Amino acid sequence: MIKIKNICIICYGYPSEKRMINTFIEDLVNKFCDNDINCYVISPQSITKSLIRKIKINKKFYYRYNDKIPVYSPLFLSFSNKNRFSNKINIICFHHAVSKVFKRIYKEVKIDAIYSHFIYPSAISANKIGKKYNIPVFLGYGESGDYTINYLGENKTKELLEGIKGTICVSTDNRNRLINHNFFSKEDICTLPNCVNNDKFYKKDKIECRKKLGINIEDFVLIFVGRYVPIKGIKELCTALNEINNKNIKAIFVGEGSLKPNYNYTIYEGMVDHDKLVDYLCASDIFILPTKGEGCSNAILEALACGLPIISSNKSFNDDIIDDNCSIRIDTNNINEIKNAILELYKNKELRIKLSRNSLKQSKKFNLNDRAKNIIKFMEDKIKE
Repeated sequence: MIKIKNICIICYGYPSEKRMINTFIEDLVNKFCDNDINCYVISPQSITKSLIRKIKINKKFYYRYNDKIPVYSPLFLSFSNKNRFSNKINIICFHHAVSKVFKRIYKEVKIDAIYSHFIYPSAISANKIGKKYNIPVFLGYGESGDYTINYLGENKTKELLEGIKGTICVSTDNRNRLINHNFFSKEDICTLPNCVNNDKFYKKDKIECRKKLGINIEDFVLIFVGRYVPIKGIKELCTALNEINNKNIKAIFVGEGSLKPNYNYTIYEGMVDHDKLVDYLCASDIFILPTKGEGCSNAILEALACGLPIISSNKSFNDDIIDDNCSIRIDTNNINEIKNAILELYKNKELRIKLSRNSLKQSKKFNLNDRAKNIIKFMEDKIKE
């Protein structure tokens, strides 16, 4: 029987003391580690973006998860992804940084499999390394659309991904997209929605959380968690809230981006440390994310684990994680639907209680440790073929 003991994870953006980003990747890797797998993370950082955006530069090597997981974070130059020529240069630079580190790791450790997160640039680089060292490569696919495919074009992307052993999709919508592009066969795809770390996200006492955050006990509070960008529907949400214009309906906006919230009764706007987000969720009455595109929303999963009624898109990318028992599904381009959903939950306490209970039930389907075990089993089964 094939058993994976050593796995290399290649991704762009991994948490550190300086930058708590993509924590859902780390949560999964930590569970790999809990299942007796030695994990080695390679996560290059763009020195160009760090300088332009004034982002703190990580150490080139550090440990995570109680010093159990080594993380290599070499620097590389990156350029605009607005044209295919610069995208090809980005892949070359990224791959050069990854391959140098992998060569050092491989001298000391026999890597059994490579797990890459997203197509561009991680899976493309991982696939080149896998072919060179004869190591099976797997892709974690969670993109919200075809943007990473469009970077290089469908034919070129298909060519660069050829030979990948298997793909873990975060939604049925993701799976169908890959099949429609003819990148992978059905047999080479495993669909496993993202999961939440229940050690971090769980239902806490609302009154205590409100006291802690200085939020009025009597207010009706909704929370949005996501980037302030068009695809997340923040503009439509603020338009709906301002049309309602009810001083008793307060809003929390957790995130950052170019489209700043402009609702008159906003009580918090900005970033929140991920380990403190649970307090903001549990202090709220409902969660709303009128998103137009997702792979599988971690923000929704975290809200479910905190027992919040959900308002979000009726599009297929949400079908694997929410239904009418725990949410109100809306057309996110329709301001009236957003308004009506907010007002329905504002006025109907019994409905809020019902959806809240069902959110907690729904969240139990998304156990992070089970997901990690299923991914490991899928990889081992594919290697055995």
